[in-house]
Amino acid sequence: MSFKCNIGLHNWDGCKCTGCGAVRDKEHDNKADCGKCARCGKELGDLHNWSADCEKCSVCGATRSNQHAWLKNCERCSKCGAVRTGTHHMENGVCQICGHGSYHDESDGTIYKVIKAGNQIIMADNYRRKPAKGGCWIYDDKEVNLAKFGYLYDWETAKSLAPGGWHLPTKDEWEELITFLGNESRKVYAQLRPGGETGFESLFGGERYSRGAFNSLNASAHYWSATRDADDQVWQFKLGAYTESAVIEKVDPGFGLSIRYFKDKQDRTEPFLKN
Repeated sequence: MSFKCNIGLHNWDGCKCTGCGAVRDKEHDNKADCGKCARCGKELGDLHNWSADCEKCSVCGATRSNQHAWLKNCERCSKCGAVRTGTHHMENGVCQICGHGSYHDESDGTIYKVIKAGNQIIMADNYRRKPAKGGCWIYDDKEVNLAKFGYLYDWETAKSLAPGGWHLPTKDEWEELITFLGNESRKVYAQLRPGGETGFESLFGGERYSRGAFNSLNASAHYWSATRDADDQVWQFKLGAYTESAVIEKVDPGFGLSIRYFKDKQDRTEPFLKN
């Protein structure tokens, strides 16, 4: 060992002295492996970045196995978004592990994503069939909004359009969903918003007032219930994007709101798609 090293004047190459081999706890070389210094071999802990892929570090390329989270969706990791195929366990169109599936509306050929939350099976897309008659509108009459948000329907039309085996949910059924998701407004919202854990993927399609004005596109989502109140208003389920809230409120039945149909509990067979 040199005299300089003895008096603490090491010749540092990053974290390691070239004279005596002493190691200091800074300037490690972890470019090749985020968790280990290439100069001195010191284990640096888990400094890897697994956010883009739970099993491959986006910084150094290190890999690990069995780290994806598939319980909420068998084919999409809830931590990093990685996808895989052919792993759902389908029965009557719904995966018995994560609750995902699809429904084919034979009336117009539209395919809707389906999720399972607790004991409820729910369409995970806004309904978009145009009725032969009744109140039905595209937000601001712009076709681009139909493709993304579906139609807005008045209450009577919403009740009449449900395909066989499906129905407009009651106020009690929306409350059952809220209870299942934790019964706290922001917590429920977080699980139903786009990217939320349930796969509900709420779209903030706004609403149409009875007199014709549109309101709140990209700001709030409004879903009909089948339950009328004593004052002749109807209960709706509302999600607020800015307030991050999930509430049940009253609304005039002549308003235009979105639809998410629920599967009849006594009829959970066809016509689901097997995937």
